[in-house]
Parts: sequence; structure tokens; C-alpha cells
Amino acid sequence: MSLTLLLDLDDTLLGNEINGFVKAYFHALNQALSPHIDSSRLMHSLQTAVTAMLAKSTPQKTLEEAFDEIFYPGIGIEKSAFRPILDDFYANKFDELKPLTSLRPAAKKIIQLARERNWKVVIATNPIFPAAAIQKRLAWAGLNVGNPEWNLVTTYEIFHFCKPHPPYYAEILGALCWPEEPVIMVGNSLSDDITPTEALGLTTFWIDPDQDTNLTRSAESKSGSLDECLDWLTTLKENTLPVPDFSGSAALMATLQSTPAVMDCLGRSYPLEKWNQRPQPAEWSFTEILCHLRDVDREVNLNRIKMILTEQNPFIPGVFTDPWVEERNYRSENGQAALQEFILVRTELLKLLMDMDRGSWQDAARHAIFGPTTLHELVGFITTHDRSHISQACATLAEITP
Repeated sequence: MSLTLLLDLDDTLLGNEINGFVKAYFHALNQALSPHIDSSRLMHSLQTAVTAMLAKSTPQKTLEEAFDEIFYPGIGIEKSAFRPILDDFYANKFDELKPLTSLRPAAKKIIQLARERNWKVVIATNPIFPAAAIQKRLAWAGLNVGNPEWNLVTTYEIFHFCKPHPPYYAEILGALCWPEEPVIMVGNSLSDDITPTEALGLTTFWIDPDQDTNLTRSAESKSGSLDECLDWLTTLKENTLPVPDFSGSAALMATLQSTPAVMDCLGRSYPLEKWNQRPQPAEWSFTEILCHLRDVDREVNLNRIKMILTEQNPFIPGVFTDPWVEERNYRSENGQAALQEFILVRTELLKLLMDMDRGSWQDAARHAIFGPTTLHELVGFITTHDRSHISQACATLAEITP
């Protein structure tokens, strides 16, 4: 059995007190850009846009798109005109912040160990920076940027959620096609790294804990220095760690939120002309998977949740939806439109669940196939269905792309 290793960057792989670094970063950015724009206007727009990214809780738009729609109108300059100036800052000025950081030798050893054992590695850094800034900081950490030894780096260009929102972590796992193996999160922040991943059922290693906590952690979770984390990982036997089942209510909600975001990210990775292409005649195209997810939410899942929340122990009929792919000729639909429609109906479904009382998770129903059930179990069926079709979409797109 393999495992997936999620690694925080700042104050984990890289010695970097992030709050002080961000202040220095804003100052350096202000100095570099002040010849082009009023400083107060720049900083107000930047801080407002970053705050919007950090607060974002819906799958619409990537973080970059959410940033852009606030930042560029705020400074009154088109992105196409301003972006070369910003790119020059990251290419020529950003390295001046390197002295604020420090190497942690154990970081490179952890990634080398992971590669030797064929573990999946994710640089799970808060995606409020563009890829250029994150690549620089990875290089400062002594990591091999030219020939990366990781499967995914979370950046604002491709991600839809930030830390500490649990769907950020669900989006990571979705981007990896929901690996069915143990998952470990290594990070220094209780609020950003440890609490949300424990809520999802992941094993965690808390680096240099600096506070007491009443948080109930999994039996396998540990705390200590990065060197102690390396020692623990070195002696670790993968089969001693649990495979998360994502059955808790926080995990269910995070999965529901992340699925449209993951499908959006997958779609952006492939040419539009590939979306309607089937890998094999009897298999579904990416567009057909999107249409299926949309219609199952719109005509099955949404109605079932409304019934359970408004009726006493309702009867839930079974629905066989796979034939809709051919009956409704999904293959002829516009995939981008289907994605946006899926996002809208999933947002409506999420609002129902977010607005209900916590006790409603145990509201009862009678399912035609599964018998007595609860809203919690029913939503679990939806998230299992989501994960299955994300895995299908990953396989589909990989097969049709040389």
C-alpha cells in the first residue's frame, strides 16, 4: 500500500514566519509598483482581493479569478497591461525576501524518502500566491524546482479554496483522483493545517506545536519537530495507517463543495475539443460525466434532500440514471455550459445543507433499495458517487490525451 503526503510550505518545509513574511512581501510589492500606481490604492485593492480569496467558500471561479475581479478594477488598470509589471517583480525583486527564510535540511530528506517509497507528494501551501512566487519559495527551501519531485502544488491559478476551509483539502484529494490510501498532512498551523484535516479524517503530524489544544486527533497523529517527523516517516509502515472513509459531516460537506471545483480544474487541463470524446465507444466522455452529475443533482439529490428536510420519514424512490446518457444525448451538449449548470445546482444543494439545523443530519427516510436511512447516510451516497465520477473523469481524460 502507498500513501499520500500533504506538506505545508511556510514554517514547515521552509523556515518562514508567514505573518512577518507577508508584511515584508506587501512592502516590497508596494515599493516595486509605486511608480505605476498610487500606493494607498494599490494596497487597499490588494488587501481587499486577498481577503476575498481567504473568505471564498463556493466552487465558482478559481482564486485567481476571484482576485482579479476585485484587484484590477480597484487599481483601475487592465490585467493585460499590469501583468508584465507584476511578472517582472517576481522575476527580479521577489528574491530579495529570501533572507527572511531559512533552509530546513529535513525538508529535502522527507521528499526524497517519499519518492523512494513511491508516495504521492503534494505541496499543500495556502494558494494565495501565484505559481511564480511559490516556485521561488520552493527553491529557497532547497527543493528541486527544475525537476519537481511532487505530484501537485496548490496555487491560486488552479485552486478554488484556501486554508483553513476543509474543501481546500478535499480539492487536493480530488485533483489526485481521490486515492484510496492513507493520507498524512504535515504542517505547523493548528488552525490552517491540523484542525481541518483532522475533521476530514486524515492522519496529521503537527510541526513544532506552539499551543495547547482540546482538539481530538486520530490515534495515529503525531507532533514534534520536522526532524522528528522525518524519523517517524522513515520507520512508518503504510499498512498501519487507516484509509480515510470521509464519512463525517465535515468531510461530506467538503467533498460536496470541492467536486465542481475539481471538475473545473480537470477540464481546464485539457483542450475543449477533447471534452466530448469517448475513450471507448461504451465509455463516457468528460462532457457526459458533467451532464450526469448535473442532472442527478438537479432531478434526484436536490429533491431527496428537500423531502427529508420537510417531510416525516419520507419514502425515497430508487432512480436508475445511467440510461440518461444515451436517452438525453449528453454527448451533443456543450461541456462548459453543463459544468456551469452543475455548479449552480450543487450550490443550491449546499445551501440547503448549510442552512439546516445540525440535528437534521439524523432525519430519517425510507429508501426503496437501501431501506431505513438518514440524511447523513444519503449525503454519503452522493459523495461516494462524486468521488467515483471524479476518478472516472481522470481516467477518461488521461486515456484520450496522448
